[in-house]
Amino acid sequence: MAPYPRPEVVVSKCLGFEACRYNGEKLHDDFVDALGPWVRWRPVCPEVAIGLGVPRDPIRVVEKAGHPRLVQPATGRDCTEAMVAFSAEFLNSLETVDGFLLKSRSPSCGPQDVKIYSSLKPGASSRRGPGIFGGEVARSFANLAVEHEGRLRNFILRESWLTRLFTLADFRRMAGRVSMGGLVKFHSRHKLLLMAYNQQQLRIMGALVANPEKRPTPDVIAVYGDHLGMALARTPSAGRVINVLMHAMGYFKDQLKAAEKALFLETLDNYRAKKLPLSAAQTLLRSWIARFGSDYLAGQSFFAPYPQELVEISDSGKGRDL
Repeated sequence: MAPYPRPEVVVSKCLGFEACRYNGEKLHDDFVDALGPWVRWRPVCPEVAIGLGVPRDPIRVVEKAGHPRLVQPATGRDCTEAMVAFSAEFLNSLETVDGFLLKSRSPSCGPQDVKIYSSLKPGASSRRGPGIFGGEVARSFANLAVEHEGRLRNFILRESWLTRLFTLADFRRMAGRVSMGGLVKFHSRHKLLLMAYNQQQLRIMGALVANPEKRPTPDVIAVYGDHLGMALARTPSAGRVINVLMHAMGYFKDQLKAAEKALFLETLDNYRAKKLPLSAAQTLLRSWIARFGSDYLAGQSFFAPYPQELVEISDSGKGRDL
């Protein structure tokens, strides 16, 4: 396989890049540190960008007449229009981007878990939803890898986000060469991965690659990219992933010892029970590919969709099913 591409990632600046939180702090995140050598960061702090100082009075999202507004309770300042304008300008300026890693619960950056208050009154009720900048990211880049750092403390969600991020970056690298042969190779290399994520989209993408209508290559690649984003949009169920793992094990069924098969099945049971990450089963299969040989499986991204240096089994135990 070709060396991993370097994904382009927009990241909240407070996650280790600059002391720009409302209280003047900079947060440390081990995952951001580990990911750094493998990606190109594009740090951003929307609140500082619209002129709010550091430190600053906190802002919050408040629902008014059915619409979220970004307000600063201590001053009465309404920052909504400024934040909307900045979001549009910044996001439209992104020539290349594969994913977003945003600050959880931030009224600006949070993509999904922000408190949206019913009013500014003390003790007002609240619901969860997106921040102003994070919400625009989620709407405009729904087919990219968008997450907040809180959810990525869970190893299942982290594996899925990394898989999506590096696969999309690989597609962007391939698409830049505008080659039908390149698209065919990309589809073949990611076939098992796509089988695990979304078989319906896999069939559609296979038909696009066959290109019976002889459509122009740029058009085919563009449509394929849309379907790739849809295929990777949701973390696959354990059952679908296990089906692919069992399919791969079938290549070696006559060469494995009974004890090896038993260990593999035990690993799958632990993966299904969320006691082990997917990478545990993938590593076993990679060892058999190296031992027995299989050119087809050796070229499949499914077994190592992102750098092994990023495999980490630490887990908060939260957010797996969000």
